[in-house]
Amino acid sequence: MKNYKLLLLAIVAVFAFSCEEEKIEAPGTNYVTFEKDRTLEVTPDGTSSFEVLVYTANIKGSDRTFNFSILDGSTADPASYTMPTSVTIPGGSNVGVIPVSVTDVDLDLATAKTIVIQLQGEDGLSVGEPMTLSLLEQCLFTKVVFNISFDSWPEEVYWAIFDGNTGDLVTENGPYAAYGNAYAGLSGSLSSTLCLESGDYLFFISDDYCDGAGPASLSTLDGTTLFSTNGGYGCGTSAPFTLP
Repeated sequence: MKNYKLLLLAIVAVFAFSCEEEKIEAPGTNYVTFEKDRTLEVTPDGTSSFEVLVYTANIKGSDRTFNFSILDGSTADPASYTMPTSVTIPGGSNVGVIPVSVTDVDLDLATAKTIVIQLQGEDGLSVGEPMTLSLLEQCLFTKVVFNISFDSWPEEVYWAIFDGNTGDLVTENGPYAAYGNAYAGLSGSLSSTLCLESGDYLFFISDDYCDGAGPASLSTLDGTTLFSTNGGYGCGTSAPFTLP
């Protein structure tokens, strides 16, 4: 008898712990929420389509429609996306789909523009937290990150990446302007994300006053260092690198 009671207590304890861990909604709860925040990478100069999921805590036999709105904190250009303002959960399901179409309007590789959406609650209906969609331009090749720390004269710094075979300019922080380069007026540090195809390259950095500047580095997202300097490069320095 004692063993039976101990076994019963153990089963009750495990059941209570499991419910606490999974935070199961009561079957009758009228609750709707978005999936987790997402990053949407858009084809460069093109349009990409996505599906955002919405969940309810229960299943009903008839269709249910829920309204949502775009919050003022959104930073994406309204011309860059289209989506409806409501979502329908089909009868017999607890999952609905919001179609989202995003066009590469004022998007870049590193700094996301956001769409923040909020479900509209009503009497007897509880809604989840707002969802943030982060929009980025998709890199179809290799992402490379350039980091630089500025000295007191950031306007003296110029850098460029050239094709290692043809010598053609690939990208720069330019155009070059003596003692008036693109970092004029900045302080602290800056990180820039580039998208480069496979191949051979030459990285070049210079300082107009020929006394170098702050530390700078170029690396891939997996941590491979392509170029690095502590800032003591005088008038300038260069280094070749290859992307597979």
